[in-house]
Amino acid sequence: MVATRPSRHPLPALVALELDRVSGVPVFRQIARQLREKIVSHALLPGSRLPPSRELASHLAVARNCVVEAYDELIAEGILEGRGRRGTFVVARVPAVPAAADRPAWKPLLLQRVCHDEIRPPEGSAGANFDWRPGQASTRSLPLDVWRNACREAGRHLPPQGYGDPRGEPGLRRAIADWIREHRSVYVTPEQIVITHGTGHALHLVAQTLLRRGDLCATEDPGYAGATLAFLRSGALMRYAPVDAEGLVIDRIVDDSASPVLVHVTPAHQYPMGGRLSGSRRTALVELARTRAMLIVENEYDCEFHYSGTNHPPIFSYAPESTVLLNTFAKAVSPSLRLGFIVAPPVVAAALVAQIERERTHVSWPVQKIVETLLLSGELDRHLRRVRRHYGAMRDTIRQRLAPYADLVTLGGEEGGLHVIIAGRHSSFDRDLRAALRCNGVVFNDVRDFAMLESAPDGFLLGYGHMDSEALTQSLDVFEACIKRINHRNDPPR
Repeated sequence: MVATRPSRHPLPALVALELDRVSGVPVFRQIARQLREKIVSHALLPGSRLPPSRELASHLAVARNCVVEAYDELIAEGILEGRGRRGTFVVARVPAVPAAADRPAWKPLLLQRVCHDEIRPPEGSAGANFDWRPGQASTRSLPLDVWRNACREAGRHLPPQGYGDPRGEPGLRRAIADWIREHRSVYVTPEQIVITHGTGHALHLVAQTLLRRGDLCATEDPGYAGATLAFLRSGALMRYAPVDAEGLVIDRIVDDSASPVLVHVTPAHQYPMGGRLSGSRRTALVELARTRAMLIVENEYDCEFHYSGTNHPPIFSYAPESTVLLNTFAKAVSPSLRLGFIVAPPVVAAALVAQIERERTHVSWPVQKIVETLLLSGELDRHLRRVRRHYGAMRDTIRQRLAPYADLVTLGGEEGGLHVIIAGRHSSFDRDLRAALRCNGVVFNDVRDFAMLESAPDGFLLGYGHMDSEALTQSLDVFEACIKRINHRNDPPR
C-alpha cells in the first residue's frame, strides 16, 4: 500500500459572495459582512484557508485593497488569523459574533411544508435494552474466511463498463435457477429471474410496471406494509382481506362489486401473524386467480426457515402463468446486502427489465458476484444448515420458556420464520404486558402496526433472527419478570 503525503498547505475554500455595486455600502464592508456570516454559521468551518487576496479580488472583479481591508477587519475581530505566506485562515475557535440580519429569513415552499408537518421520527433501538423487531438476521454463523473468499473471488473480475445486465448478473441468475429448482421445486429459465435490491424494490418494481391508476389490489390484513405502500404509490385502490391461523382468508379477496387485478400474499409464513397458507386455500387461491384473471404476487420472505408442519412448494410451482414470486437473501445472509430476486412469467420478466433499464435501478454488481460465489461454492447451503439448527433451537427455547404461562399468553407463528406472535389471553393483560416490557427497555412491534382494519388482533412480535442464545435468554428473563410482576399486582390481597 502506497502511503499518501498530505499537501503542504490546505486548498483555499470556495467562497461565493454577492456584491451590490449600487447600494452605496463600501465593497470591503460587504465582503467582510458576508464572510463574517459564513464563518459564524459554519458555512466556512474553523481552520478553513481563505483564498489569497489577489485571487479573490480577481474573482470578484474588485481592487485587491478591498479584499485586504475586509480580511484586516475580520482579523481585528479575532475571526481570521494571518499566517504569513501560508495564508489567511478562520480561527480554530470562532468567538460569538452576532450575524447581520440584512436579509429577511425565508424558506422554499416545500421546506415550509416539512417544517409545519408533524414528523414522527422512526423508532430506533438507541437507548433500548432489547430489540425484538423483526427483519434482522444473524451473520455470526457465516465464517469470516468464507465471506472473505467470496469477496476475493468477486474482486478477480472487473466490473462492467455500464450499469450491467438489467436482469442481473447471468451467473447469479443461473445459480438462483438451480437453487430454487433443488430447494423449492420451481422450474424456470434464468431469463425468468430478475435481480432486485430486495423485497421493497421488487414490490415497487412490480407496481410501477404492471399497475395503472384505479386498479384494485388486495393485500393481507394484518400484512406487509411495504406491499400496500407500493400499490398505493402507483395509484391503486386497496382491499384488505383478513387472515387467520391458516393464512389469507381466500373468500374475502373478491366481493360482488369488483375483483382485484392483483393479490399480495405471504403463504410460507404469513407476515406478521405467522400462519401458513393451507393446501386447500392454496388450491382455492390458484382457482380464483384463473377464473378472475388475477395475478398472484407471492412473497416468500423467509421460506428457508421451516420447523414443523407441511412444507408446501411455492404457489408459483402450481400456477407459473399467473404468479410472480419474490424472495430475498436478507434472512439467509443479511438484510444489509440489499439483494433479492423476482421469478416471473417471461412477458412479466421482460417488462420488469425494461423498467429497470429506464430508471437505471440496476443492482450493485460486486454484491451480485459475492452471492453468486456463495451459491456456486455450496457455502450458502452450508450456512443455511447451520442457521436452521440455530434458529430451530431458539424457537424451541421460546416455546419451553412460555409453556408455563399458557393460561396467560398465547404463542403463534412458531412453525417457521424468525419471529413469533405473543398475545395476552385477555386484552387487559395483553395491554399491561406490553406496557411492562416497554418500561424495561424492550423495543417491539405491535400487531396493530401492520393492520389497516380496526379489527386487528392483540399481540406483539418477538423477532429473534439477530439474537444469540444469551441475548434470547436475557429477553425471556425480562418477559417472565414482567408477567410475574403483573400477576403479583393483580393478585387480591389476603
